[in-house]
Amino acid sequence: MMQSAKRYDVVICGGGLAGLTLSRQLRRAMPDLTVLVLERSGGEIPDGAYKVGEATVEGGAHYFGEQLGLTGYLNRRHLHKLGLRMFFGDSHGPLEARPELGARRFPRVTSYQIDRGRFEKDLREGTGELGIELVEQAKVLDIELSSTDEDHLVHFEVAGSGEQTVRARFVVDASGRQRLLQRKLGLSAPSPHKINAAWWRFRGEYDVERMTDTANPTWRPPTQERRWFSTNHLMGKGYWVWMIPLSSGNTSIGIVTDEDIHPFRSYGTEKKARQWITEHEPALASFIDRAEPIDFLQVRNASYASEQIFSHQRWACVGEAGIFLDAFYSPGSDYIAYTNTITTRLIELDRKGRLTAEVAGTFNRLMLDDMWPNYLGMYHRNYSIFGSAPAMFTKVMWDTSFYWALPSQLLFRGLLGNTDAADEFHPIATRFKGIQSRMQANLRAFGAQAPQPDKYLFVEYSKVPICAQLHLDLLTEKTADQTFRDMRRNVDRLEAWAESFEQEVAKRFDLPERERVAAVAE
Repeated sequence: MMQSAKRYDVVICGGGLAGLTLSRQLRRAMPDLTVLVLERSGGEIPDGAYKVGEATVEGGAHYFGEQLGLTGYLNRRHLHKLGLRMFFGDSHGPLEARPELGARRFPRVTSYQIDRGRFEKDLREGTGELGIELVEQAKVLDIELSSTDEDHLVHFEVAGSGEQTVRARFVVDASGRQRLLQRKLGLSAPSPHKINAAWWRFRGEYDVERMTDTANPTWRPPTQERRWFSTNHLMGKGYWVWMIPLSSGNTSIGIVTDEDIHPFRSYGTEKKARQWITEHEPALASFIDRAEPIDFLQVRNASYASEQIFSHQRWACVGEAGIFLDAFYSPGSDYIAYTNTITTRLIELDRKGRLTAEVAGTFNRLMLDDMWPNYLGMYHRNYSIFGSAPAMFTKVMWDTSFYWALPSQLLFRGLLGNTDAADEFHPIATRFKGIQSRMQANLRAFGAQAPQPDKYLFVEYSKVPICAQLHLDLLTEKTADQTFRDMRRNVDRLEAWAESFEQEVAKRFDLPERERVAAVAE
């Protein structure tokens, strides 16, 4: 009976953003590939999605636009993003008095505010044209992985149709937080980064600029594009609150906190979340007091790791079915790009008979040993300084420089699916881990002691020389050799910056050597 089951080259378990974009990437790379996507939901897709945030950054935008051929679509159906924007300092004071970090003009390298419901709906509607078979209302019951060269078996049931089974040469888990394969194989790993989130979509535009009626030209200069198009963050100790515009004309507003500072129980229901906003961001609470919620969602223990996400035995986990770090800096679409691109390469190699344990091991090392720790360093233990303007002005520039100098280069230069490139990247990433650890520790030490500005300040992070150069460098065509040469140079620059900052922190606050060592080692 199993031999008579319909066979596919690839079965993707999950038809959310990761699974749908992977199916598109696979058919663009290998037009003769037979692809089945099994998606649990069905019918009209709600605009809200069980995700934390809707913003993309440069890597994810490049993947959706250039690698998937969706640039025109994104320009028509979604909003261009006016970079990151953050407000620090006294959350009980007027917004126009809070120190601000952001952009005046739209950046040269495009990113988007994605309406997730709209995007996934449009991707689903396009599957047939690409020759992708999509089955909705399909609940995956079990995945029987073959330990030989035989096909895998995927058992699922469709509402009203009973259980079905298909055979698959390659199986991909794109089930998001269900993590079907991670749980089945016992590969899930905890993350030391303990965060939770809750968020609404409100009907209509809730523009951060309308939270103040100031006409002060310092706050409303003629060069400032409408702040509505930014991913706006209200920052405080142990938390950040996002305000993100949607192309549907609605607004996403969410809370993300460090569990040790603001426990989930303090805002885990819609009523408590409203109360939490009133307590910590009263100006926002007044602004959305009469706002009509479309939905309210929440997630506990948002961050998690994994022991393995790729296998030479013809399976892979993509997007949130593998790992998730944090929504701050919006890395989710980047991780979809990373894992989808590597999975596409694994399938290409399998078709050529060249998928080996060594190849899968190289890509697991890239994602779990090289990417994960350096990204994790940006978040873990750092929520305590999120309200500190002096520390965060430097931190955002540092974190952005790392992102543009290292992981983004792999994506923009088309090197993610290259094992030789992964091998060359490994010592660079390993070296940067130590630099990252020291810099983040010194940022925490600085943020714990630096006084807040006593007046409004604006910092345009993308105009800082190193950030400006690295940002434009994303548009520069390079060979692999040139890319890695520049990566090593940039790590040298970042190391010099970290050393200079450490000396500045020690001198400014007169920290004894033992305290500096303890701060860095924590």
